[in-house]
Amino acid sequence: MKCPSCGSISLRKNGRPNNRQRYRCKDCGRQFMEKFSTSNIGQEISVNQSEPTTLPEAPIAGIAILLLDVENLKIDINAEQFLASISEYSLQVKIAFANWKNSSLSKYDAELFERGYQLIHVPEGKNSADAQMMSMGAAIGRQYSDAKAVFVCSSDWLLTHLCNSLQNQGLTVYRVKRQPDNILSIENRNTLEVRHYSLKMATEIPPLEEFVEQIQKLLQVENESISRRSSELSIIASLLEKRCEISLVRESKQNLPQVVSEDAEIFAAKNIATELVENEENIQPKRVDLPEINSRTEFEQEVMKIISSIPVKKNQIFVNLNLVDEKFMAIFGEDMGQVLKDLKINNDLDNFFKFSPKFRVKKKPRSKEYQVAIAAQNIQTVNSQIISSPEPAENVPTVNSQIIRSPKELEKALVNIIEVLAAHAPHGYICISIIGTEFHKQYSHSITTILKQLKLSGKFLDFLKSSNAFNLKKVGNKYQVAIANKE
Repeated sequence: MKCPSCGSISLRKNGRPNNRQRYRCKDCGRQFMEKFSTSNIGQEISVNQSEPTTLPEAPIAGIAILLLDVENLKIDINAEQFLASISEYSLQVKIAFANWKNSSLSKYDAELFERGYQLIHVPEGKNSADAQMMSMGAAIGRQYSDAKAVFVCSSDWLLTHLCNSLQNQGLTVYRVKRQPDNILSIENRNTLEVRHYSLKMATEIPPLEEFVEQIQKLLQVENESISRRSSELSIIASLLEKRCEISLVRESKQNLPQVVSEDAEIFAAKNIATELVENEENIQPKRVDLPEINSRTEFEQEVMKIISSIPVKKNQIFVNLNLVDEKFMAIFGEDMGQVLKDLKINNDLDNFFKFSPKFRVKKKPRSKEYQVAIAAQNIQTVNSQIISSPEPAENVPTVNSQIIRSPKELEKALVNIIEVLAAHAPHGYICISIIGTEFHKQYSHSITTILKQLKLSGKFLDFLKSSNAFNLKKVGNKYQVAIANKE
């Protein structure tokens, strides 16, 4: 039997309405009925069983109805069209149930309304949509006398009672559920046939046997392509051999038992290309040996040199991490992540710089990009390396050592530290003990020592309370601090 539309013999049975077998073409999706033999009084008219007839142009009497629990399952226009193609009846009534005041459904009601759905509002509460679906669904037979099929779209187990009730009314029921990885499962409750649809790929997932057939077809096409290309390579090899007057020494099958006849021509073409390259002078440019990094210490030193060589605005020390990576790749031929991977170090750049004591890192405002700077205690080391470098460093700006000379500078230093730490805090508040530890790392002195040098009375907490740049809150027995919002 063949498809009357495309002539394919890849068919599947698709129900028996009115005791007549219906088929669906796997290639073009066309549905058609099998012709049957008829007989008259005293005369039998034989009909060729291999010549099916297509469905009549007039639609089958009856309609399909779709009930959608929006709070449990959302389907886009592509999935809806797929559901409509499953049923032999026209999908004419679509009803969506939800609490439309819910902010998570914002704008979705307008989309469904544009797609022709009746929107049924239900009050807030567990299983409210399920209860309304069951109430209206049970009365479908009375409200829609021509209803023949119903799609119940929800994963809630309560809707199983509705499916049973609809089946008892003589309707064809399709249960539509969501499975992991955005897969829809559509079960015909009458025939127990289950089909699957990928919301992500917007296509039906074929059964295993169909999938195997598709793979076999793809392999056949690929084999034909390989055969064609090997033939083309054979022609190219012959032309090269004649034009370049190359005497090609072909390997026999005894020496290459694993090489089939088609691959022998490819092997021959490779030999010709190799001879051409060997006879060509100056075919490759001279290789430039790139410097290598063999340890974590070397990596950190080179990155600090690169950061120091990038010009920044006055009173700024942070540079874009992407720019550092670009300059690193220009020097070493690989990006920083690859070098860290080769050194068997965590190749996540963000985490590496966050936990390295030699660097400071922060997120750019209103952006996903990171910026990096050299920690204060390592700046002098980098400057000395740049000065002692054998290469001229006249145009390379150095990083000045950070010295706190006033309460304003102390306040600014604390703001910079909190900005970096708050990038990883959920609400921007940081424990003051953590700030003190980070300050000591960067400035080699405790905050208490700096307060004494500036002749400021009181403790670190008193200084934070006296500044308008910070917000404080007490959590248990400890204080947390955040940068004050500036209006």
